[in-house]
Amino acid sequence: MSDVVLAVDLGTGGCKAALVDPTAQVVGTTFAAYPTTYPAPGRHEQRPADWWAAVVRSSRELLAADAGRHRVVAVGLSGHSLAMVPVDADATPLLDAVPIWSDTRGEDAAAAYFADADETDWYARTGNGFPRGMYTVFKAAWLRAAHPDVAARTRRILGSKDWVNARLTGAQRTDPSYASGSGAYDLAGRRMLPDVLAALGLPADWWPPVVPSAGVVGRLTPDAATATGLPAGVPVVAGGVDNACMALGAGLDRPGAAYVSLGSSNWVTVAGPEPVLDPVGRPFVFDHVLPGLYISALSTFGGGSSLTWLAAVLGRDDDLDALLDEATAVPVGADGLTCVPTLAGGTVAEGGPGVRGAYLGLDLGHTHGHLARALVEGIGFSLADAARTMLAGAPADRELTATGGGARGRLMLQVLADLVGRPVSRPDAAQHGAALGAAALALLGTGTWTDTTPLRSARRAALRVTPRPDLVAAYTSPRARFDAARAATRAHAAVTAVDHHRTPT
Repeated sequence: MSDVVLAVDLGTGGCKAALVDPTAQVVGTTFAAYPTTYPAPGRHEQRPADWWAAVVRSSRELLAADAGRHRVVAVGLSGHSLAMVPVDADATPLLDAVPIWSDTRGEDAAAAYFADADETDWYARTGNGFPRGMYTVFKAAWLRAAHPDVAARTRRILGSKDWVNARLTGAQRTDPSYASGSGAYDLAGRRMLPDVLAALGLPADWWPPVVPSAGVVGRLTPDAATATGLPAGVPVVAGGVDNACMALGAGLDRPGAAYVSLGSSNWVTVAGPEPVLDPVGRPFVFDHVLPGLYISALSTFGGGSSLTWLAAVLGRDDDLDALLDEATAVPVGADGLTCVPTLAGGTVAEGGPGVRGAYLGLDLGHTHGHLARALVEGIGFSLADAARTMLAGAPADRELTATGGGARGRLMLQVLADLVGRPVSRPDAAQHGAALGAAALALLGTGTWTDTTPLRSARRAALRVTPRPDLVAAYTSPRARFDAARAATRAHAAVTAVDHHRTPT
């Protein structure tokens, strides 16, 4: 029986769990989905009870499939960012459903705060470049205003993976990477900002102590062991926010390394000793799970979620790969069809949370393949804009690693390589980036590894594509159409906002 660690990645769509050995090989995986509900505009909620059920199910399925071949010696978690779980002293959630990262209910509190505070200064201090209403402190201010009874009983505000860690060990802790997505974390000082919390009227002790990402926060309790099937007493490390764990799993363990995540939303990320800050484009910055580094990224919210939507609308939910094959046969520019893929709202650079997606130029000759091709190109144009900013200081020939579900097909990688002008590669463990990062933290935290060399040694490219310079001119007109279409979606969002404000309720 050889040793492995259990890595758990709480993603937006579900729990991906993996058993990973000390050579960074994934020896078993499973996935348990959980739902997101949308009870009102801007409200995106999940149930912590569903997270726990998914962790329990994943652990038991992995152990059953492993049939005793390996011994789990540590647990590491990755979790989706900006979740707000108010809990009591026993870590019992005080809301049945909690806001996740994409929820914008904190916008009113943010608007009130920035009536007296400089938003550019706040961004420079925190690196929080998502739309401001998404950040945890503003959601917590919403809780205090909308549910004072719940706020009065709140002992801590925990994030997604921090709450699961509390269920596993009883310890209520967070790590620097997750804390840096709170809206009140000083990137330079690597500590919470008491002036922001005080201005919002939020208790400082709502925020859990910050410990190193690879630090052991506790050991599996007997109750958690009974639920998961894991041995009691197994050490659990703090883990990290999904962006940072995915960065580590993708090879960002040194300055200058970069990757693109192709998941429900997409982003281009670089690692460095200093954050990449730009008050116009607003890259978002997290403390890395590795000491002394930051990860800086620009994202587009229109990604895999938009492709999933298209497949569902076309009645091809189980036929996405074939749909993308049809898109590959369509020429560059999709015969005049343009797609802006921000169906779930946009980043600050894309027009903010009120912007929505669009197809322009539809005609009777367009097919399913054209719709998919235009959507893939729209994602590519958005990511090329992000790459232009994030990779400005990287050597022109530096390869870009692609991870996530969207990296499994050649078309997306080829379009991205063409538009970014760099080689793009998909590692053989591209689907397990965040889990590999969480596993690395468990291996580091328990002393099995002294550095990340084994993770780097295990990397293999399963697919590599190179830019096609002969197509640069072919993308000129589609790019111009995309810019015009995106400007139109911004204008539409502004008119819609005015109409919504005037509509009687």
